Amino acid sequence: MWLAALVLAITAYSPGAAAEGPFPIDDAAITAQVERAISREPSLAASDITVVTREGTVTLEGFARTMEDIAKAAQLARAVRGVTAVTNGIRVANRPSRA
Repeated sequence: MWLAALVLAITAYSPGAAAEGPFPIDDAAITAQVERAISREPSLAASDITVVTREGTVTLEGFARTMEDIAKAAQLARAVRGVTAVTNGIRVANRPSRA
């Protein structure tokens, strides 16, 4: 039993483990959490954003209404546990002319 506790303690203090804890989060879980965070943000409800995660790096693609919405999506992604970097490829959606 003490051996298991020792292994867990060593794992918890190994390089790279501080950010994720002893149990790393897989990419699919990160993607789901980022998608959930974006879908819950009212300003991003009308956005068309896709999320792809690879080795903790989240890539955001698609369209949003404003630059502020683009920044908000990246901020939400960075706040998810296990995210190591965010590549933001979201663009402002073309809006029809009001003329």
